[in-house]
Amino acid sequence: MTAFGKSPPSRPRLDGNVPADVVRAGSRPWAPHLWWMALAVGALGFVFVWLATPHAREIGSPWELVAKLVAFACLCVAIAVFPWVSPRLNWLLYVPFVFFTGYLIPRISWFYYGDGARAQGDSFYTHLYLLLYPGIVLTVAAAYRIGGGTPGRCLKIMVSGVLIVFSGFLDLMWFVVNPVEIPEVIDAPHINLFTGGPISFGATIVFALVHVPIIVGINLLPLDRWIGRLLGAGDP
Repeated sequence: MTAFGKSPPSRPRLDGNVPADVVRAGSRPWAPHLWWMALAVGALGFVFVWLATPHAREIGSPWELVAKLVAFACLCVAIAVFPWVSPRLNWLLYVPFVFFTGYLIPRISWFYYGDGARAQGDSFYTHLYLLLYPGIVLTVAAAYRIGGGTPGRCLKIMVSGVLIVFSGFLDLMWFVVNPVEIPEVIDAPHINLFTGGPISFGATIVFALVHVPIIVGINLLPLDRWIGRLLGAGDP
């Protein structure tokens, strides 16, 4: 992991051909521009999702989920291949903090203190699970990347964060940590897409456990090597 402008003479490598700093070492003409192109597409995708899709807990159509995931994926790519890796850029992390404290946290707090969650339950769900949680995932990944983390490992952090929340673990723990009875079935829209409808509490546990080897497998993938080859980091 090399800070921007401080490449050591040894030029650490991920393997025999791919430099550790695969973004700056990329020989493809578009490699230096990939981060801002992905950021632009992701930002436009977010605007489209926010303005053109319903702010509802229920998933009306699979394309709505696809649109949200594509926009999020583009933002993930933008962070992972951000080229200026340096602890001196830690001030960039103030941006999400300003967003959290200047809009998101006050808005979510209002749903509680103003009892707006009852009248605007879908909007509360949107702000909590479609803005706050993804924002946390992106912020953690950005901190890792700016601090010197590699693009592949940065992507693994973000993908793992998404898989954890979609695995059903959150849906299970809602009934475990809160003073409510364990239900016979769990009705979660993101699970219903795969199962065709609500499933039992026990089946939800199995559904969540199935994601464990998936997450482990993703974290074992040589993503940095693949990214390096895609960007031409191993080319002479």
